[in-house]
Amino acid sequence: MPRLKLDNTTICLLIFILFFILSFWFTKAPVAQLDSMAPQGGDPFLVTWIWSWEMHQLPINPLTVFDANIFAPFKNTLAFTEHMFGSLLLAWPLLLIFKNIILVYNLICHLTFAIGGLGMYLLAYYLTKNRTASFIAAFIYAFAPYKINHLEHINLSGLWLPYFLLYTQKIFVRFSWPNALLFLGFSLLVFLNAMQYFLFLPFVFIFLAIAYWQPDSWALLKRNWFKIAVIFLIFSAVVVIFTKPYFEIRQEFGLERAINNIEGLSPDLIDYFISPFFYHIFYPAFFPEWAIGPGIFVWLLLITSLVFLFRRHAIDRRLVAYSTFGLLALLCSLGYYLQFTRAETSGLFGPWAIFYHLLPGFGSIRAVGRYSIFFLLAASIIIALGLKEFFLIKQKNNLPKIFITSVALFILLFVEFSFTTPKPYKPLLSAPVVCFWLKDQPLSQIYLELPSGVSLLENNWDAIYEYWSISHFQKIINGYSGYSPRVHQELNKRLLDFDLDISDLQAAKDYGATRLIFHFGFYPPGFKEKIINLLASGDFANLIYQSENDYVYQIK
Repeated sequence: MPRLKLDNTTICLLIFILFFILSFWFTKAPVAQLDSMAPQGGDPFLVTWIWSWEMHQLPINPLTVFDANIFAPFKNTLAFTEHMFGSLLLAWPLLLIFKNIILVYNLICHLTFAIGGLGMYLLAYYLTKNRTASFIAAFIYAFAPYKINHLEHINLSGLWLPYFLLYTQKIFVRFSWPNALLFLGFSLLVFLNAMQYFLFLPFVFIFLAIAYWQPDSWALLKRNWFKIAVIFLIFSAVVVIFTKPYFEIRQEFGLERAINNIEGLSPDLIDYFISPFFYHIFYPAFFPEWAIGPGIFVWLLLITSLVFLFRRHAIDRRLVAYSTFGLLALLCSLGYYLQFTRAETSGLFGPWAIFYHLLPGFGSIRAVGRYSIFFLLAASIIIALGLKEFFLIKQKNNLPKIFITSVALFILLFVEFSFTTPKPYKPLLSAPVVCFWLKDQPLSQIYLELPSGVSLLENNWDAIYEYWSISHFQKIINGYSGYSPRVHQELNKRLLDFDLDISDLQAAKDYGATRLIFHFGFYPPGFKEKIINLLASGDFANLIYQSENDYVYQIK
């Protein structure tokens, strides 16, 4: 019976579809409710707001896109977090089709597994020319615990990283215009989707450049000087345009993460060896930032591959490059100090300590454990290289043996990855009627919605108001982001007390608020009557709108 032969395009399409379907298994997503539910936490609110604001503002005036409506009266407030333009390219057309930003958000969350996994397959196949080894590597990169733990963080999915690596190596082999432009495109996509990942790319590029360097490389560079100049100029222009607001924010607020803050969120070496089988024992808090271990079977495959490959007489320089930047990423992800467990209060200075003090941008990164994705990238490729050699040398390319081995590996990885516990999905609160009233109000007002901040019950009100502002884009003092000004934190702390008086409201006025919106449904019984009586005289503010439990006051 003849074997079924599939062309590369069909195989890639099947892998993409398979990984998209599997993403729902690993994330336990409610397939029938993707238009009204999202992973728990504030990030779904943040990301949907970012995309919506950019889609709203770019057609009006792209030069003011960073002057967002949150954290008023401050400017450049979009730069308090990642701007997410690299995933906006996916979100915008999908929103035009589905007309539901939550559905679009959930679809893109799941598409990141398929896009990133397919990219790893293409990269591994380019290096190994072995489909089975490439598929195993792609599955590891797509569904490793780190990826599932950060389901809601689209900017951390690393969906464009394998494509950057693929075309980095292609331009070292053949510096054609298609390869050069695709290298430029994927470099920009990484930059526009996750600037914190982009900071690590120069190290990856340098290690791979050394691996591919040949005696005639200087001559090759001279022959392609025009292509290099075009790429450099376009890339530099985009980087300058999009980093300028971040440098302005850093200069205005002195934004630099404290070392103890970085250390508090950093994983330690032992975390790399904790399997998803035991996550529920080791991670009662800060789970996504500490849980970076790829799993027992990934480690066994990686160690076996390294031993198998380095025992060969002719060492592949690409293997050395991947091993080197993978090790560097592992050390960086441990934070300022290299520690074995969290019981240690200090340790040896790691590479991150050098980057923190000497390289621009690194001092602004809060959760450095996220650089473990570059270790995952390197590990996936090394495993692909190792499996290719194992199938060739040990199994003599015997197809039945390769099939049995591959199925066994897939099952073991599938089972272990399935023990990763993703964030539960929660229904989202729809915008109340008052938000649609706000849409028709003049843009000169600055609103403070109350209650603000985060309650002891983990109601992230500011994130909710930010999400609701999609319906009106009025200036609001509230905001949820990767950073907030200290004065904003102090105001939130003061207003979080439900025992409000006129002096507290005066503090809001002094901050810049011209209107107050009380969402009394979020307050305990009796609070509504207290505020109505407090403001009844009209000396401080007048009631100008009321809908259900939402009251809007104009401050005098």
